[in-house]
Amino acid sequence: MIVVVPARGGSKGLPGKNLRPFAGEPLIVHTLRAALQADSVERVVVTTDDDEIIRVCHAVPGVEVPFRRPQHLATDDAFAVDAYLHVADALGIIEGTPPRDICVLLPTAPLRLPQDIDAAIALYRAERAEVVFSVTETKPLAWYQYMDPNGKLVPAMGTGAGIGNRQEFRTAWVPNGSIYVLDVETLRRSRTYFGPESYGYPMPPERSVDIDTEADFVAAEALYHLARQISDDSNSLLRRAV
Repeated sequence: MIVVVPARGGSKGLPGKNLRPFAGEPLIVHTLRAALQADSVERVVVTTDDDEIIRVCHAVPGVEVPFRRPQHLATDDAFAVDAYLHVADALGIIEGTPPRDICVLLPTAPLRLPQDIDAAIALYRAERAEVVFSVTETKPLAWYQYMDPNGKLVPAMGTGAGIGNRQEFRTAWVPNGSIYVLDVETLRRSRTYFGPESYGYPMPPERSVDIDTEADFVAAEALYHLARQISDDSNSLLRRAV
């Protein structure tokens, strides 16, 4: 499986976030290393328009930046789907055969594990899916409300939706922005992740932070250090037991 890591230079919400130091390294490096450590990943390709991102990626052995993303695919208004299809088409031109499927990993989701990537790809293959994307549990849909300009709340699911105990509702899931495994031709045709052959790979909340704001960044870094501390403590206890 080819992993595609999209990382444009511009970001209005949190400028420079893809290269911002996260636990001592540029944020994007955490995603690159997770991809390289996943058993089912054959190649890691970065698509970017930014010189500094290219430099950082070239410093990670095994990571490819075979071409620069065209500027019209690196604007705030550009669709992510078009950037992914550009990678597939460009690889096809360069190498003669385009990839049939790709796994997209956003650099703004640094808490995924290599095992998550492998599990999502395994699900894609086992189900012969058109799309698999990572999800995390959310509140019951019946609890969601729209708010009008005056602050009045309107049930998002319509006036028939009631507020009951959580246990009364089916579990609801939302994309967490971490992993997308995509059939290229299906993506080209439908231009969406949601379809009759889309599957969800569940991830826990502590690995599902998608960084878009300063608060997201702080929360993700805190969770990263907490996971490291728990892992170190467990390894220490194991060594003592042995």
